[in-house]
Amino acid sequence: MKNLVVTLCLLISFGTSAQAADFDIVRTPGLEFVAETRIPGPNDEMMSLCYVTDDLMVFGLRITSDIQSYALASDGCREGYEQLYSEDKVVAAQALNLIPEDVSPVARNDWQRNLSVYGLLIAAALGLIAVIIRRIKSLMGYDLRGPMRKKAALRILSAMCHMAKCDGIVDSAELAHIRKTALRLTGRNYPTSDIIHMVDTIDMSEGLDENDFIAFGKGLRDREKDLMMQGILAVAIASNRMQPNEHAFATELAYGLGMPGEDFRRVLDLALAAPSS
Repeated sequence: MKNLVVTLCLLISFGTSAQAADFDIVRTPGLEFVAETRIPGPNDEMMSLCYVTDDLMVFGLRITSDIQSYALASDGCREGYEQLYSEDKVVAAQALNLIPEDVSPVARNDWQRNLSVYGLLIAAALGLIAVIIRRIKSLMGYDLRGPMRKKAALRILSAMCHMAKCDGIVDSAELAHIRKTALRLTGRNYPTSDIIHMVDTIDMSEGLDENDFIAFGKGLRDREKDLMMQGILAVAIASNRMQPNEHAFATELAYGLGMPGEDFRRVLDLALAAPSS
């Protein structure tokens, strides 16, 4: 499907057959058999009524076929035609019982052919839009189906470990809680050994200044900042109570991230509503 979308986009972008030919995409006339007639041909054999079509060929495969007019052919519409046949001629030939009455005098697409011609293009366009939207979401950090970019995920994990070190003790239960919460928020699964190493490198004895809190959010997108706050709040409320130093850390981080009070309350509600690890 992606290959088809790319192919059609190239066709739309380049427009003409000559420009698209480099990509083996061409528009070419075609013939389709409609009915046998009682109109004699050059060698007195009965001629066939054909559709003259405008076909879109992609790498030798006919993708769409759009009816343009009628024509008469003596070879059963296999190779070429002798003459185009207008609506007036079809009506006159039907009056003389030379062409079956159930043939429409007007050579045009029916709803089924229109669906095949335009439905495919619409489906391809929608598929392309979906790919573009997904890519934009990914670039902006909104692709919820994939893991978060590594830089942001590590920054969130670091903030959670800093929050855990606020009381100076990080036990095995808290390590497991950090690991599960990080996986839920970022989509990345960090080994407990990596979390222990990160915790061990954090020294909270001298505290953090304003620049340290600003650094947590530097280069992060708004959604990533929200998830960072959810992560540290999830660590703080895991014991069903928030210590004063944990509250101070959360408050300073919110200021450092530039998070308004209403957003802080929103992410706190999300942290409280999240499933317990």
